[in-house]
Amino acid sequence: MANEKKATVRDIAAKAGVSVATVSYVLNDKKDTKISDATRKKVLQVANLLNYSIPEKFKNLDARKSAYTIGIMYQLKADTLSRNNEIMTLINLLAERFFRIGFNCQLIPIESEAEYQKPVQGLDGIIAIDLEESVFKQMSGQYFIPILCLDMMINDFLFYQIHTDIEGIVAQSKEILGDDFFMVIDKYNNNRYREYISSVLPDGRTLFFSDIEKSNFAELTNKKVLVFGSHLGIILKHYSKCEDMIIVTIEESPHIYTSSIGTIHLDIEKKANLAMNIMMNAIEKKFDVKHEYKVM
Repeated sequence: MANEKKATVRDIAAKAGVSVATVSYVLNDKKDTKISDATRKKVLQVANLLNYSIPEKFKNLDARKSAYTIGIMYQLKADTLSRNNEIMTLINLLAERFFRIGFNCQLIPIESEAEYQKPVQGLDGIIAIDLEESVFKQMSGQYFIPILCLDMMINDFLFYQIHTDIEGIVAQSKEILGDDFFMVIDKYNNNRYREYISSVLPDGRTLFFSDIEKSNFAELTNKKVLVFGSHLGIILKHYSKCEDMIIVTIEESPHIYTSSIGTIHLDIEKKANLAMNIMMNAIEKKFDVKHEYKVM
């Protein structure tokens, strides 16, 4: 906006948690100072997000491109089938929506605990989906563009964050199952988010599917269970004899379950729409959106 106050070196220093002198040294690319690479990257990221003019050589942009390009980074695991299905559905929704507004999407699959990967040139923004902390830290330090985290928790105000409202889903489930139920869910890559999931129910009531042996399914016999994902719902229906089951599904009208199995719809389209709108605002330097959202 025309009347919007421009960011100053002091603004950058306050946001980055460093001195004004440090910001000045970084922006002027002075090499004879004892400033760590991590601090340099933080200052440059804050400056870019505040729309401050940073040195051209620090920008990860192609000045001649005709459309914005969004990189979508994600990790898939062999033992998280329901989670993989949700991730790929989300990617398809994002690609479709960005295509409609003339944006390009570049899919960037990340190997678990990957070694150093060179930055992808020409990106204007990045949507990272459920990355391990070590992978995210390595990746995010290489870019000075908006980064949005989906189904992750990152303790840094620089990054926009959207994740499923597990607390809201559990509260809704309690209205049907009562307080005495187990939750079975695929294991997420992001450790902070995994800890958040585990904290919603009392100790021992959250079970990550990849940690369950088939022989242990019997422990869920005659128990009430909240299951995340259609694939896990099918498996538990086959191997265990739960008293009551609710399946959290991204399908609007699931038809594979019997009338005795309840469902809660996870609005993945809302998550995709919110991610697209936040990324558009971030790229266009509109700071009228929050940095953390929960979606149910």
